[in-house]
Amino acid sequence: MALPQNRTSWPGRCYDALAFLTRLVPPRPDCSGRDLGPSLPCYGPAGLCLGLAVTVPCWLFFLLLTRRAPAEPLLCAALAAWLWMALEVWSTRGLHWDGLADLGDASGSGAQGERFWAILRDSRLGAFGALHLLLAFGGMWLTVCWHIQAGQWVWLVAAPAWGRACVIWLAALAPPREPDSLGGLTCAGASHALARWYALAALLALCGLALLGHQAWWRVPVTALGQFFILRQIAALARSRGGISGDFLGAGIQWGQLWFLASTV
Repeated sequence: MALPQNRTSWPGRCYDALAFLTRLVPPRPDCSGRDLGPSLPCYGPAGLCLGLAVTVPCWLFFLLLTRRAPAEPLLCAALAAWLWMALEVWSTRGLHWDGLADLGDASGSGAQGERFWAILRDSRLGAFGALHLLLAFGGMWLTVCWHIQAGQWVWLVAAPAWGRACVIWLAALAPPREPDSLGGLTCAGASHALARWYALAALLALCGLALLGHQAWWRVPVTALGQFFILRQIAALARSRGGISGDFLGAGIQWGQLWFLASTV
């Protein structure tokens, strides 16, 4: 497959976003960290591609299981949900789960100043990071299982896109700590205007799904307001520690994705 060479074009930006966020496509040979910012507006479409890539095999697997064991729908849904989770971890290289664990260790420690950043950068997993992973992974597995059992596959496709949109919203709420880091270069593509456009698109998508009968109308404001509260808390922590890093963005993706799945069950 020929790689898009024009990084300023929308196909090129979308390709870079998909290559950075997933392993579904290889990165361009001349791609650098400076391409992260321009690709940020394409995080939503890249998330949709990821959602399709992990949900379609999960759906086929669930159909196969229910034909072989029609009397065990809950077990079939649980196994299919585990496959969804496994494919999501594999497709993203576990990159954002790592950020969630690192931020869990650093924030749970209560450390301030450089000590906070030393814990955040430590590759070893501590108790707080393990607890955050357990809570997030367990919660996501349960909510994915719930959606599968209810036949709500559209939410599983949309969840990765919603999670990647959280990067745009979070980057608009707090400045980067190190502009030349991967997190800082990613935040360089964010703006309040882009965040507002993504918020409008997300709200219209929620309303459209409610109009089609995929969810109750009261869930629309619950999902939107709950997501704003979660991201505001992460942004407040980032500002109190000197700014956002890539670990904050990764944690925002996973917590945002979990909230989206939980609020729409």
